[in-house]
Amino acid sequence: MEIKITYGGTQTSFVYRHEHFSQFLCLHKRRCGRTPKADQPNQDKSTEVVSDGQVRDEFNRNREAKLRDSLREFRKLVVSDSIPRFMEKYASIKAYRDSRKNLLKAQDDAIIEANKEAKQGSIGADTLFRDLSTAAGIINLTDEVYDSALRRTQLGNPPGKDHSLGDRINWEILIAQVPDGTDLHIVSKDGDFGSPLGSAPNSFLVDEWATKKKSTLFLHDQLKPLLKEYFPHIKLAIDAEKRVAMERLINSGTFAWTHSAISGLTPFIDVLTSEDIHELVTAAEINSQIGAIITDEDVSTFFSKLLEIGQAGGNINPDDQKALQKLLEPPKINVDLD
Repeated sequence: MEIKITYGGTQTSFVYRHEHFSQFLCLHKRRCGRTPKADQPNQDKSTEVVSDGQVRDEFNRNREAKLRDSLREFRKLVVSDSIPRFMEKYASIKAYRDSRKNLLKAQDDAIIEANKEAKQGSIGADTLFRDLSTAAGIINLTDEVYDSALRRTQLGNPPGKDHSLGDRINWEILIAQVPDGTDLHIVSKDGDFGSPLGSAPNSFLVDEWATKKKSTLFLHDQLKPLLKEYFPHIKLAIDAEKRVAMERLINSGTFAWTHSAISGLTPFIDVLTSEDIHELVTAAEINSQIGAIITDEDVSTFFSKLLEIGQAGGNINPDDQKALQKLLEPPKINVDLD
């Protein structure tokens, strides 16, 4: 999706790609001949939203599978109903059973409600995407753009994975639609636009943008730092929700709480910063209620996804990446041959 924003007299292009819904957002800020004043950050701003058919189709194509995966992760939350016989006499066991019953009912109710909203198309992401699309003028895929993307694929030119047209179509649309002289900022964690050598944009794309658009290409693996620099007035409500979810895991006091916290934190994986990941890795190392069950499927899957971010060139401290590898190593079994 392409969003053109004139803000404070300058124009720069931004692209935001979200793994869960493959949103492709561009924010353009073109130079307008004057420098914004520091005490007037919100003046002279107007917004034009433009969306291409490729993004719309990608959202619709992936939506149900991503929702299904999220519900499956949530459904994995299990609180044991097995009580050791010697504990049956404890007064707290009745409270435990009542709490477990209430938890399972709340889980079932939430899943029913989520399925209902999914079928109605009324989930928050649906509403947001609809609002953006309604405000947008859809750029239809033309034969010229398709042929250019296909040729790019056949030549093995980035962006995108081998034999994949999606990113290449979006790139060709950017080439065709973004005004000359406009810097392009891409926010992406999946490495399709990145250099194999590290956290920098692919040099082929850098050279192409410089040649064709007479401007500069930048790559960021996180949206928040970019917004902080270019749009400091924008506050992300998701940050508060993410912080609460992180605290629940970091301060987990039981295995059951860890499983519940993992389920609540999983939807925020795409917006975790390197500092967030450092906190979570440290928690797994020092909190036995996390580390002792890190081989459990849901816990292992979560921390494995963090490791994959680093392996894909994401901004993760090398020490944290090594720590994750160590935490996820299968336990060694000593065999006494005597």
